[in-house]
Amino acid sequence: MEFRMRRLALAVLAVLTLTLPARADFIKNAAEWQRLGPDGQAAYAMAIFDVQSVVTADNKFTAARALGLRACGVGLQLKGAMVAQAINSFYNDHPEARVATPFVAFNGYFERGVCSPFINKVRQDMGLPPMKAPPLPSQNQQQPDQNQLQNQQQQNMQ
Repeated sequence: MEFRMRRLALAVLAVLTLTLPARADFIKNAAEWQRLGPDGQAAYAMAIFDVQSVVTADNKFTAARALGLRACGVGLQLKGAMVAQAINSFYNDHPEARVATPFVAFNGYFERGVCSPFINKVRQDMGLPPMKAPPLPSQNQQQPDQNQLQNQQQQNMQ
């Protein structure tokens, strides 16, 4: 009887969890990212990778990205710490982009970096052009706000 109640409670909890809105992007900038520490960063980075490698939204560009990222993950035997290091490197190399979320940083160095050959191969196989290089603001420019960076990320996917 206790086992049945536990299973029912877990099933109800699972259903309720599915009805809550996704908040995968709750870390808003480099400062919040740094507060996660190495273990938190590795877990969060792998969650970013997992989300990006399955979300297709019935769009051939995001589908190509997802397939390419999966191939990259398998081909490079990725671990969360490796993905987190790419995000840290982006923030270190581009201080003007520290207002950006880790999703944008992931795009900057991981998706547009080490995994781009995998993604571009899938894009080629699907008859799509290769990804465009992301425009990064120069240090002379005013710091971009988060909306500008996220708009750039969406434009670069196409």
